[in-house]
Amino acid sequence: MPTIKLSNGSQENSFDVARQGDVINVTHEGKTVALRLVQQDGALAVLAYTDDHGHEQRLRVAVHQAGDRRQGWINGRYHTYQRLRQRASHGSANTGSLSATIPAIVREVLVQPGDAVAAGDKLILLESMKMVIPIQAPHDGTVAQIHCQPGDAVQPGVALLQLNQA
Repeated sequence: MPTIKLSNGSQENSFDVARQGDVINVTHEGKTVALRLVQQDGALAVLAYTDDHGHEQRLRVAVHQAGDRRQGWINGRYHTYQRLRQRASHGSANTGSLSATIPAIVREVLVQPGDAVAAGDKLILLESMKMVIPIQAPHDGTVAQIHCQPGDAVQPGVALLQLNQA
C-alpha cells in the first residue's frame, strides 16, 4: 500500500492509499474513506464518496508527472505529491502484480514467463478509447506469471502479470 504525501504550499498531509478495482481506500489520521472511481479519461478522474452526513460528494482530480516532479489538482486546488513507500502485492517483498488503471482490451503481451526485464520496459500493451496504454516494469525483475492474453477485456486493479523484483 503506497503512502502519498500531498502539499499545497501551506499544508502537508500523508495518506495511505489502496486500490481495488474502481474503489480507492484513502486513510488519513486513522480514518478511511472509500472513493469510487466514477469516470476516468487519462490523467483526469471523477471520484465519489459518502460524507459523514450520508451525502454523496464528488472530487475532480487531475495528475501530472514530469520526471521527479508530480503535480495534482483536486477540485481545482493545486497540490504537489510524492509517493513515500510502496508495499509489494500479496505481502511479499520481492513480488508484485501489475494491473490496468482503466477498463481496456489487451492488445499485445510483449514478454513471457522467465523473461528478465529492466525498469521502464514495456510488458503489455492495452487499448482503451482508441489509445494504446503500455504497462511498464516499475523495477528490474523477472516475469513470474502472465494472467492475460491478447483480446482479453481487463478491469482496473485486476492482476495482468506477476513480476519478481531483481
